[in-house]
Amino acid sequence: MLIAITSPGDAAGATTTAFAMALTWPDRVLLAECSPAGGKIMRGYFRYQAPPAGGLWELALAAVHGQAATAEALWDQTIALDTARQRLLLPGLSDPFSSSELSAGTWDTLAATFADLPVTVLADTGPIGPEQPFAVLRAADLVLLVMRPTLAQVVAARPRLARLRKALGAGAPLGLCLIGDRPYTPRDIRAALGEFALTLTFPVDERAAEILSDGGGSDWARRRIEVSPLMRAASAAGQAAANFAAGQRRRIFVPRRAVREERR
Repeated sequence: MLIAITSPGDAAGATTTAFAMALTWPDRVLLAECSPAGGKIMRGYFRYQAPPAGGLWELALAAVHGQAATAEALWDQTIALDTARQRLLLPGLSDPFSSSELSAGTWDTLAATFADLPVTVLADTGPIGPEQPFAVLRAADLVLLVMRPTLAQVVAARPRLARLRKALGAGAPLGLCLIGDRPYTPRDIRAALGEFALTLTFPVDERAAEILSDGGGSDWARRRIEVSPLMRAASAAGQAAANFAAGQRRRIFVPRRAVREERR
């Protein structure tokens, strides 16, 4: 199962949201930093440490040899977010300029690999834009647009969302994830941007968000983050997103299997 996470830009909070969901996901999960602008978690939450593995860049090199080679190389490029290795991170590019060296074919292979893994993949694809890996978005069982319910974010989202909907095609599984409920409500945002298949909401929790995005906070606060409003909301949102994406996948694959059996 593949869930892609994007935003209209302007520090909407997409990476922090994706990270919080990964840390509270109900099953085994891989958070893949696929933004062309580069990864943020190692230099944020992990306080500017270099990843112990090559991450997305090394995986992209393996993708040149096909999907089988990519799937085999993937696990060596991840780092564990917990002792049981149920939550894994694929660090993003350390040099954003290297994104220009990733071809469309490379992203196609990466997207197919993510979609076929036996674990859920949360792919942080960065803000909607011309350099975004649309192959990953098209392969996703659910695409989540993370934004704040402000006029500036709505104005930024409107043309970008129109481009995204066109790229994904009619009936694409597109969800909305709002950070906060002011000054506009979810109903207001849907009225401005169109309907979404799923709507999730997160509270504004600056203390927990600072820990996840910048590695800030005291040691006590970092140990207590799992009971924060942000993490409680992430747990509920993750369960809702997982249920929706699983249902979406069943609708896609069950009819195909039925057609194959009928042809026999």
